Amino acid sequence: MKMDDSWYMEWYWTQATPDEKRLIDKIGDFEHLFEDMIFQEGTSTYELLQCKSKPQDSDEWIDDVADLPDQLDYFSYSFFHFKVKPLEGCDGVFSYVDQTLTVTPKALENDSTILHELIHLHEFVINDLPMYFHDMVYWALYKDLKKKIAELDDIITGHAHLLTGSTIYSAGGLHDILFLLKSFDLDIRMGYPLGTVFAYGREDEFKAYSYIKDTEQ
Repeated sequence: MKMDDSWYMEWYWTQATPDEKRLIDKIGDFEHLFEDMIFQEGTSTYELLQCKSKPQDSDEWIDDVADLPDQLDYFSYSFFHFKVKPLEGCDGVFSYVDQTLTVTPKALENDSTILHELIHLHEFVINDLPMYFHDMVYWALYKDLKKKIAELDDIITGHAHLLTGSTIYSAGGLHDILFLLKSFDLDIRMGYPLGTVFAYGREDEFKAYSYIKDTEQ
């Protein structure tokens, strides 16, 4: 896990509670699941970085990779804070203001909640960059999931409906289509029913939000 900054390690060992250390360990276990959101080699998004370049004083084109912005190239979870404490009305939250991911003690037993908030964390990074980075992740996820979920377009249409967005927003949530797709990617990789990560394990609630039929993985 990319947590090498000395100030962070000092905080980790001297300030974190046992539950917070457990949360951070879990996030370390999940780190590989989010490599596509930081364009790591071997992921579907990395393919969108590959290009050809011609070295100076050479007429030959060689395989190359486009440079990433520092926020992605040097991404580290040490840029964020992680807390475990009681919350009112939810089991987890990511604060865009102070870059803190917080879950309840109960949520430590529900990995889908932690994964849900980690999508918010990574979208925070993506959404601070030019829009095309968001679109690159969206496109890579869509192409991959289209092969695995027969009714994906119908599900997206349901999620994009005004009633769906307003219902989720009135309940305190804000989840774009990229978030939806990444949650499906995590569901499949974790062996969960579709909607588990999106709705903290409440698949029935997800279906009610999205006005969709049962979907086979």
